[in-house]
Amino acid sequence: MEEQVSSGGDKETEAEVQSLVLRLRQYQAQAETTSQELVMVQQAIAEHDKAIETLKYLKNMKPGDELIVPVGASTSVYVTLSNTDRIIVRIGGGVSAEKDPDSAIKFLEDKKKELEESQRQLAGMMQRIEQEAQKLQARLQELVARTGAQR
Repeated sequence: MEEQVSSGGDKETEAEVQSLVLRLRQYQAQAETTSQELVMVQQAIAEHDKAIETLKYLKNMKPGDELIVPVGASTSVYVTLSNTDRIIVRIGGGVSAEKDPDSAIKFLEDKKKELEESQRQLAGMMQRIEQEAQKLQARLQELVARTGAQR
């Protein structure tokens, strides 16, 4: 009779181990997705910083000044600045708007703040996922140690 109880306990333990392993894999997948989102947000923040600094620099330039502008694939072209008081900013949904430099900078700074809030939220989510995964790993180790001791 005692062997049946032990056997039943082993099956329950095995089922719990399988459940924990499955949940741990789900947390790992969530952590990977969240990590990728975090990297994308960090890149967007860096792009906003670069645009803000560039616009601040351009405010001090005048029409006729020459610039080097990157066009992609590690290639740049020389351009002559024709206007310093109109900036085209993409405002979303494929729509762009013309703004003066100060308004464009303010717009980008506001967007950057939104991105930084997203970054904080994602970092918090990542921390919670890691904490839950650690709890599952601890329980899993406990079960494995218990089954090892029973054999």
